Amino acid sequence: MDVKAKEILLRAKKDVFSGNLGNNITAFKGDGLDFSEIAEYNYGDDVRKINWKATAKADSLKVNIFNEERELNIVLAFMVSGSVHFGSVKLKQDVIAEVLTLLAFSALKNDNKLQSIFFSSHEERFFQPTKSESIVYGLLDEALKIDVLKKEVDFGAFCDFINGVVKQKSLIFIVGDFYGDVDLSQIAHKNEVYALIVRDRFEESPSLNGSFELIDPNTLSSSEMVLDKKVAKEYEKLIASHDKKLKEHFLKHQITYGKIYTDEDIFLRLSEILKG
Repeated sequence: MDVKAKEILLRAKKDVFSGNLGNNITAFKGDGLDFSEIAEYNYGDDVRKINWKATAKADSLKVNIFNEERELNIVLAFMVSGSVHFGSVKLKQDVIAEVLTLLAFSALKNDNKLQSIFFSSHEERFFQPTKSESIVYGLLDEALKIDVLKKEVDFGAFCDFINGVVKQKSLIFIVGDFYGDVDLSQIAHKNEVYALIVRDRFEESPSLNGSFELIDPNTLSSSEMVLDKKVAKEYEKLIASHDKKLKEHFLKHQITYGKIYTDEDIFLRLSEILKG
């Protein structure tokens, strides 16, 4: 394991096991779907478990009681594309690797099953469900070393793949920069989906002026372009329009989402997103 991987691993482990990522986040808790009985409400009971129909009939607060909560199946997905090989502070790819490591340790800390998928237009790597900590080392190593150049994400193919390999209701954390056509409706209706958008501030608001050779990381083709304030503003409008549609899609399908920038404290920002 190289120095970068060791640093991410140690930092993530310290943050998760000495912090509270996952402890107070409902997403990591069992879903408690095994109904047991209806009982009187007691101070401190989860208000989300109030049975309003029974309450109306009894004229006093009633709550649903469930058997011991079941373990969750956590799915971590790295959306592999050439565009994540960029960053003015640190590479988006490195940030994604740290996000995955934090989520993986958090899932295992809460005794949940964990599996991980690396996907571009097809399956790049798949880790079977497990509770073993070894999966963390494997997915971190893969996230840092995978060659992302000349690859693009096909979200339709990704949803088909998920529906083919993930049979039970799961918490699916999708991590990438979310450019292109994004449609997660095929998996959002039966799973709890989180979209974690990793971006660099410079790519959303470029401040270059002059003539540059631009290289498309998805195809490695290059082209000359003159960048000035007018071009930069038009580019910003395109990104803003894309992200507006992205937000509308997430809201429509009840997908929790948030952005993590390459210059942010990854642990703190991730905690904010997951706590809503």
